[in-house]
Amino acid sequence: MLRLAVDTADPLQRRLLESMFSTGYSIRRALQSDVRQRARAYWAAAHERARDPAAVRERLGLTRVALEHAAYAHVDKAPHLRRFATKALAMHLADEVWTATERHLFRDASGNTFGMPRIGRWLEFSRLPGRARSHTKPHTWETFRLHGTLAGHRAAYTGSDGRFFQPRRLRSVASDAWWTHDGPLAVVFSGLPDGPLVLPARLPTAPSNQPMLDHHLADPSRWHKIDLVRHRNPFAAGGWDYEAHLMVLTAPYVAPAVAARRQAAAIATAERSAGIDVNVSNLTVASHARGGDLQISRIEPDAGVREQSRRRSRRERRQQRHLDRSRRATNRDQYQLSKRQAKRARRRADAGLPPQEVIPHGPRKARADGKPLQAYRKDLVSKTYRRDRAAHAKAMEAGSRARRDYARELAGALISIHGSRLTVEDCNLTTWARQWGRALAAFSPGTLVAAIEREAARVARHAGAAGGLLRASTQRTALSQRCLCGERVDKVLGDRVHQCFACGLRGDRDAVSATLAAFVVFGDAARSESARVDFDASRGLLSNLTTRTVLGDTRRFTYQGWQDILSESNAHSARDGFFVADPGRTPDQIVVARRIAGTAPYPTPNETGVKRQTTSERAWMRTSMSNNGGLRVPPSWDIS
Repeated sequence: MLRLAVDTADPLQRRLLESMFSTGYSIRRALQSDVRQRARAYWAAAHERARDPAAVRERLGLTRVALEHAAYAHVDKAPHLRRFATKALAMHLADEVWTATERHLFRDASGNTFGMPRIGRWLEFSRLPGRARSHTKPHTWETFRLHGTLAGHRAAYTGSDGRFFQPRRLRSVASDAWWTHDGPLAVVFSGLPDGPLVLPARLPTAPSNQPMLDHHLADPSRWHKIDLVRHRNPFAAGGWDYEAHLMVLTAPYVAPAVAARRQAAAIATAERSAGIDVNVSNLTVASHARGGDLQISRIEPDAGVREQSRRRSRRERRQQRHLDRSRRATNRDQYQLSKRQAKRARRRADAGLPPQEVIPHGPRKARADGKPLQAYRKDLVSKTYRRDRAAHAKAMEAGSRARRDYARELAGALISIHGSRLTVEDCNLTTWARQWGRALAAFSPGTLVAAIEREAARVARHAGAAGGLLRASTQRTALSQRCLCGERVDKVLGDRVHQCFACGLRGDRDAVSATLAAFVVFGDAARSESARVDFDASRGLLSNLTTRTVLGDTRRFTYQGWQDILSESNAHSARDGFFVADPGRTPDQIVVARRIAGTAPYPTPNETGVKRQTTSERAWMRTSMSNNGGLRVPPSWDIS
């Protein structure tokens, strides 16, 4: 899939494109309403459905063909829709609605079904699907088409100095014979009464992107399908950016340097097996080669990255507060006054003063069950609010893309060191957000694990051998509660140092768990519960003289950053100042800084199973300790 930006500087073409999206949304909304009514009737006919469910679906029109004919009927009955949509476009919109309906009617491989298809909202409608071209019949490509050639586009926008440059507003493209057009690239949609839609395509001009363009666009016969997609951009004309997503029938582009790196990694790490231990704010990878040569890498943000994350979080909270104030100002009757505002209003009333108009800072008015009296989507919001909200969403999207790109680079470096055969505990990282939401969002371990999984699969494909990321059940393996010698070493979440009294092994808890994960074997790779730890092989690694040294050196990880958890019980004592102390609870008779204010009448997460209660009083005076307690911070995203 190749994303091509299209130029909408021409106001006529932009208005035509906006009308096409508005018409497509109307058609899809009507089809979704039809589907909901038919689905309700289908589930209501219990006896008839028990006898012959296929006949009931056929009678109610719950089939792909029936939905396509319903879309044709909507277009025929509404003359204003025929100005900006064709029956081919309506058919593809119906196919998209049917895809969601199938998930609701039929069970998937896991035996589950999706909920009732809902009616989408205008801001969620972001794609006009196209039709695939025919590769057997010439000049058969309905809906959106891409015309022109890559050579013609470069020739049109190459200056006398030989530099490929595209102006802010691209020149308009016109042709009487589009199928023989060999000039600049343009997305064309014909069949409309007011003339075809012609959108000039904008290509990336960076020299590093030219090999990718040659790979995808050099052969027009491989161009298969185009979808028109829009994204919110408050700074663009009309408030939207538009892209053409071109599906090309070819292998994905891989840069020569990346291919060489993957080939070298496949050869150099062919005998290595690796394990991954995922944490809230760090990730540890350990690997061995046939029971020897233990290597451990640790990825964690340094002080600069953490400070940047804090600044970004403050900026996001500031933007959220600004949006909240704007919504409250335009919907004052939906919010209550705060306690301070209510007290001030009572004082003014007692003094005989007129009420003062203020923006309410209290909670939203709701029913007894907590549901708001008025849905948020029905609130009155200003244009400034919509623009700022779109800008905030665009900034968040850009940050997500940056994290994915950086995770891809880190994954490539890790696979080059540890190989493509990896094992990780099968845990749901999304549940961690309930306790460590801010730290989880700052580090994004799920994004990094997904990037490692993709890179491992690609390197294994280069090697032509079995590989990839396998997931082991935590109940079967209990990696954090075991030692390499096979003995069980019970630890609570606050215990970050592994110490086995049977064999004397000491090391960082995460490093030991990752090393054990490298020795997990599977009876069936597709079933996580079939995993078990090969302790015979791990004891062989433990007998190696360098293993204890390597794991012992990992204890420096423990003192560089503790598990992010909502408790003080696993932190260094504040009275210790600028030296490291063992983890533990601070005696209450000493005045120290606490991590959170307020009361906590139940044990914090790392005290699960402990029969004592958390300290109930946490209003303590702050000390003058620095942010990092004088500890040395590792380099940025250290993988050494």
